[in-house]
Amino acid sequence: MKNIIYFTTLLLIFASITFSQSSIDYQTGTGLTVQPGADISAGQVIINGTYSGGGTINGNQAYVLNLTTFIQGFYNSSSNNMISDTVIICLRNAVSPFAKVDSAKGVLTPNGAGSFIFFNISNGVNYYIVIRHRNSIETWSSLAITFSSGALTYDFTPTANKAYGNNQVQVDNSPIKFAIYSGDVNQDGVVDGTDAGLIDNAAFNFLVGYVPTDVDGNNFVDASDAAIADNNAFNFVTKITP
Repeated sequence: MKNIIYFTTLLLIFASITFSQSSIDYQTGTGLTVQPGADISAGQVIINGTYSGGGTINGNQAYVLNLTTFIQGFYNSSSNNMISDTVIICLRNAVSPFAKVDSAKGVLTPNGAGSFIFFNISNGVNYYIVIRHRNSIETWSSLAITFSSGALTYDFTPTANKAYGNNQVQVDNSPIKFAIYSGDVNQDGVVDGTDAGLIDNAAFNFLVGYVPTDVDGNNFVDASDAAIADNNAFNFVTKITP
């Protein structure tokens, strides 16, 4: 798989390439570079790795957000990384009612990094970055920020104030790192007794697998998941938006 991807990248630097297959899937850890003047085309292009360059995808200008964020329950302070998982990134207008402009789904690597591709935005326009995860509190960037030359880099992890309303939790002391709050199992914007009840019920029934009640990402619902939600509920963790 790696050899194919590297060969594809080389071609895309110099020419416009059209693939006959209906889907191209770049897995986590791979890199795709599409230089200006080049195009990658397929019925579906899935990029879970990194993307760079000023070329087009299916003839459309691609805007890449290189994002870094950690998920509280998935983070391990001993190894300084986390369990990889999928997140959805929304871009919203900078003025009320903060309408959603575009969204992209991608996988965060163990170091919290991911590249997210957008097509319906513009350079020089302010957007809020909004992180959505299957059992975490929806978290917004502290400011509305802009893409330049089709690219933007944003890191939520160094300080709490990278999130709107300082709405992050410190998960590591050395190095100091912050993460989005876990425990919003039902995605209603608050961690409370309802979430704790769902986790307790799932644990009682020995639920396993990729489920929202697995707050620590180990594919098994148990007391450790409940502890995270209970603690955040006790601290009245809720989403904070402009």
